[in-house]
Amino acid sequence: MQQSDQILSCVDPNEPVALTQQLIRIPSFLWHESEVSHWIAEWMSARGFEVELQTVPLPHLPNHPAGVTHQAIGVLRGAGGGPSLMLCGHTDTSDWQGRPFREEEWTHDPFGGDIVNGKLYGLGAINMKAGVAAILCAADAVRRAGVRRYGDLIVACVVAETGGGVGAVHLIEQGWRPDYCIVTEAGNLDVGLISVGYVQGKVRVFGEFKHRVPYINPIEQITKVIHAFSPAYQPIPEGGWLRFTPHPLLPGFPRMAVRNIEHFQDTTTLTFDLRIVPGMTEESVRQDMTRLLDQFAAEDPTFRYELVIPQSAQQPNMPARAATPVTSPLAQALIASHTHVTGAAPVVGAGHRIGATADTCHFKGVGIECVEYGPGYIPIWPMVDECIDIDQIVTATQVLALTAAEIIGA
Repeated sequence: MQQSDQILSCVDPNEPVALTQQLIRIPSFLWHESEVSHWIAEWMSARGFEVELQTVPLPHLPNHPAGVTHQAIGVLRGAGGGPSLMLCGHTDTSDWQGRPFREEEWTHDPFGGDIVNGKLYGLGAINMKAGVAAILCAADAVRRAGVRRYGDLIVACVVAETGGGVGAVHLIEQGWRPDYCIVTEAGNLDVGLISVGYVQGKVRVFGEFKHRVPYINPIEQITKVIHAFSPAYQPIPEGGWLRFTPHPLLPGFPRMAVRNIEHFQDTTTLTFDLRIVPGMTEESVRQDMTRLLDQFAAEDPTFRYELVIPQSAQQPNMPARAATPVTSPLAQALIASHTHVTGAAPVVGAGHRIGATADTCHFKGVGIECVEYGPGYIPIWPMVDECIDIDQIVTATQVLALTAAEIIGA
């Protein structure tokens, strides 16, 4: 039996699906992921992984009940002489004031893991407990298949990707530096070589607070900023207020949107989300926005503002990194494995996740060669009745297992 057949025979199609269900049944909202991390650590330990349960401090959350959260890292050690590979997924799920998005509209229990007509329902099904289940089961299939491992195979179930990648940053700060990394964001099984980054922040405009007499109304003045920022997530024209060089793999970007408006007495606050391309940075965006806002102030002496970037200590920005070359050993192994399992070549580039960010930016930032590949098609986000095709969970597990064996066994 060829090694690829041996590995695929060790992937029980029911296991990653059942594991996704189990993970969904353990709520893990952003910053509150310790319970699911302990469960994952026990799962890996029972299967012979070397396990590290990391404590991630949360000093920017003074009202957090514990002040920390936890993330689980598992390792299958290699004999040496080969490259190491990390399979990475995040355990946090999205929440809106501590509950699922429009929970009253869900027709399935957000924490039930129901399967109906080939789809698995639940909070985090796509983003991204199916991806976490896939990396766990893929690594375990490599172990069970008896693949001769030269390099280490690492499974990192990190916290707080939606909080700016706090878990991935902590992992890096603890000294983890694999040669290669696959992040299993929901990409419809596309091979993601590049992601946008984001810069999020606030513009505060100050005016007056009066009744029945003329006054400087900051609500009216903030409309200048809104018009300058262009319609929500439409391509921003070149040669305007924002400096950038278009990227061929990210057509139509950068883009931005006004995400919220708040007003209290004499202050109106606009919150924005700008999706950036490589070459742009948080500092370059700050400079461009300052120049734009200073122009408004020069034209109207009553225009007074404050620019806040990032929008809060709890929400650091995500940088935009260069594309991983399609010729890299990791990309080539992943493309070959996907083709072997599905019989068709994958979409390669920005893929289905164009416009979305991922922890890949943090790993690339310290020189780790990184791509995205994960199960789940996202028609719109956020979702009511979040769900994923169970066939994609199985396919992702098979492809990741073959890729892992190719990389660490090379």
